[in-house]
This record gives sequence, structure tokens and C-alpha cells, in this order.
Amino acid sequence: MTIKEKVTSDEIDIEIEREEFNVKKLTRKAEKLSFKDIITPDMTDPLAIPPLRLVSSDNLSIEFSKRRFSLPFFHRNMDYDELIICLKGSATWQTETGEFELKEGEMLIIPRGIAHRPVNPSNDYMALEIKSKNKLSFSK
Repeated sequence: MTIKEKVTSDEIDIEIEREEFNVKKLTRKAEKLSFKDIITPDMTDPLAIPPLRLVSSDNLSIEFSKRRFSLPFFHRNMDYDELIICLKGSATWQTETGEFELKEGEMLIIPRGIAHRPVNPSNDYMALEIKSKNKLSFSK
């Protein structure tokens, strides 16, 4: 069986065909996690910030929310742009630049320094909150 592989970077794309993978040593491997089994702090505590940090680096944080309460105060993140991706259910996001109803499959970018809070989340609300020190914008 022929294996096709495409190696990409910002500067080059390489396409490779070979008969098999011949891995000599792996220092990291793929890992799997199920959202349905996770209990997040914001399921039980209306004041919980951040919800639950899944992955982080110096410039990026990926958090998972199953918020069940309105956040009783506005939050202003001065270090990160935030991308909220609604995976299931819905919540209203109030910001000082407007109010946004976020439903399953929708995303919202909140630039750093903009006050915001989620209110009235549905009982099945699940969202990824991606926080980046780099400026975020939707691709056009």
C-alpha cells in the first residue's frame, strides 16, 4: 500500500509517496480526550475563570467551557484576543461593543481589552475558548 504525505510550512509544500512509515523513534504521540466526560469549574461555580484549561503555551491557551450560570461580572482580558467557538447549545455574549447570541457552530472574536461576559447559557452549552497573544481575525 502506498502512503501519501504532504509536508507544509509557510514557505514550502512537499508531497511524498512511500510504501510504509519507517519510524525509528517517537518522543511525542497523538492523544485523545472526550468532551462529554469532562467536568469544568464553570459547571458548578458561577465565578469560575478560566473554565478549564486544556492546552497552553506561552502565546496560546485553549479552554473548555460547560458554563451553566451567567457570569455575574464583566471580564476584560488585557493579554489575549479570545475566540469563542460554540460546540453545542447556546449562550448570549454581552460585550461593551454589542450583544451576540452564540449558537452551535458559531464563533465570536473578542479583542483584548474588550469587556465581555456570557449570560443565559443553555443547559447543554459547550464551547472552546481559544486565547491568543497574537491578534485574531477571521480569514476572508
